[in-house]
Amino acid sequence: MGEKKRLLINMTATAVSVMVQLGVNFLLTPYIVRTLGATAYGFIPLINTIIGYTGILTAALNSMSSRYIALEYNRGNYEKANTYFRSVLVANLIIACALAVPGFLFSAFPQWIMRIPAELVQDVRMAFLFAVLSSELSLMLSVYGCVYYVKNRLEKSSVRNIESNLLRAGVLILLFMMLPAKIYYLTATMLIVAIYTNAANVYYTKKLTPELNVRAGRFSMTSVKELLSSGFWNSVDSLSYTLLVALGLYLANVFLGPAIGGDFSLAKTVPAVLLSLAGTMVSVFAPQLMQYYARNRRSEFQKFLLFSLKMSATAYALPVGLFVVFGRHFFELWVPTQDAAHLQAMSVLILIPTLFSCGSMVLNNAFIITDKLKVPAIAFLVCGILNIVLVIPLLLWTSAGIWSIILVQGILDSLKNFLFVPWYASRCLGYSFRTIFLPVLRGICCLMPVIAVCLVYDRLVAIDSWLDFFAGGAVCAILSGVICMFVALNSAERIRVVGMIRRGGR
Repeated sequence: MGEKKRLLINMTATAVSVMVQLGVNFLLTPYIVRTLGATAYGFIPLINTIIGYTGILTAALNSMSSRYIALEYNRGNYEKANTYFRSVLVANLIIACALAVPGFLFSAFPQWIMRIPAELVQDVRMAFLFAVLSSELSLMLSVYGCVYYVKNRLEKSSVRNIESNLLRAGVLILLFMMLPAKIYYLTATMLIVAIYTNAANVYYTKKLTPELNVRAGRFSMTSVKELLSSGFWNSVDSLSYTLLVALGLYLANVFLGPAIGGDFSLAKTVPAVLLSLAGTMVSVFAPQLMQYYARNRRSEFQKFLLFSLKMSATAYALPVGLFVVFGRHFFELWVPTQDAAHLQAMSVLILIPTLFSCGSMVLNNAFIITDKLKVPAIAFLVCGILNIVLVIPLLLWTSAGIWSIILVQGILDSLKNFLFVPWYASRCLGYSFRTIFLPVLRGICCLMPVIAVCLVYDRLVAIDSWLDFFAGGAVCAILSGVICMFVALNSAERIRVVGMIRRGGR
C-alpha cells in the first residue's frame, strides 16, 4: 500500500475512533451528572489525573521504547529489537509491583489525598481501586502497544479503540439500567477496556510482527539503562505536564472544594477531548516520520514534517473555532441543569491556549525521533514550577479562585508552545526559525475565518436542539474548512490533500 493511502487510512480510522469515544463520553455524561451530580462526576477525572501521576515514573522507560524497537525493527536488526522488547516488559513488571503498594493504600484511604463528601467516600474508594487495577494491567503489558507504531498500522489501533469504547458504553448502560447508579461503574468499565485492549495488543504483536518475541530476546540491564537515559527527560516532561496542566484539578479540589472542582471537570471535558483528538491525529504522522528518519531520507522527512504541522494545526482550528462560538449552546443542550455561560467561559479560556499545543505535539515527535529531549524538558519544567509558584499564592491570598488556575496555566503554556518549541526545533533540525514557525502560524490563523463563519451563522440561524447544533457545526466546518485550506496550505499541498481523498475512495 502506498504511503499516502496508508496515511489517509490511518487518519480516517483515527478520526472515527475519536468520534466514537467522544460520542460515548458525551452521551453518558449528562445522565451521570443528572443522576449523581456534578460534584460526584468530578471525582472521575480527578482520580484518573492522580493515577496518571505515575506516568512521571514510567515515562523514562516507556516513552522511548517504541522509538528504539521501531528503529531496530525497520533496520532489520530483529535480535536487538527483541532485546529492547523483553527488557521493557520485565522492567515494567517490576515497576508495576512497586507502584501497587501506594496504589492499593490510597484506594483504601482516598480521603488522605482528596476532599470527599462523607456520603461519597465508599464510592470514591471503589472507583480508585478499579482505576489502579486498570493502570497496573496497562503498565505491565504496555510494550505490546508499540506494534502499531513499528508497522505504521495505526488503523488497527483505531479499530481496537472503537471496539473497546463501544464495549464500555454497552456495559455502562447495562450497569446504570440494572443497578443503583454509582460513580465507580466508570472506572470498572475502564478496567474491562484495559483487559480487551491489552489482549488485542498481544494478538496484533504476534500477527503483524512475528519477528518480535519475548522468548527470542534477552533481558539486558544495559538496554534498560539506555532507554532510561534517553527517556529521562520525558519523565521530566511528564512531571512538568503535571505541574503545569494536570495538577489543576487537584488544586481546585483541595483549595476550592469538590463542588467547584466538579464544575471545573465539566469545563475541561471539551478541551480534554479536543487535545486527545489532536494527540491522536498527530500520532498518525509519527510512524512515517520515524521511517523517513530511520532510512536517512532527510528531504522527505522535512517535507512531511512541515506538511504535518500545517495539517494538524488547521484541522485543530476547526473544532476550536466552532466551540468558541457555539459553546454556550453546547452546554445548554448537554448539561441543562448547570450554568452554561460559566462553563463556556472556563472552557474557552482553557481551549484557546491549546491552539499552540497541536504544532508543539508534532515537534515533540521530532524531538523523540532525533533524541533531542533535554532542553524542551527543562523549559517545560520551568513553566510547571512557575505555574505552582504563581497559582498557589493566588488561591490563598486573592479571590481569583478558579480563574487563577486557568489563566496562569494558559499564559505559560502558550509562551512555551508558540515561541520556545518552534525555535528549539529549528535548531535541532538545522532549519531556519521561519521554516518551522510559519507553518504553525498559518495553521493557527485558520481560527479567524472559522470564528467569522460561525458568528455569521449564529446570527442568522437559531440553535435550539441537537439537530440544529450539529447541522450548524457541519455547515460551518465545511465552509470554513475550504477557506482554511487556502489560508494554511500552498497549491501543491492542496492538490496533495485532494489526491489523498480521491485515492482513499478507491
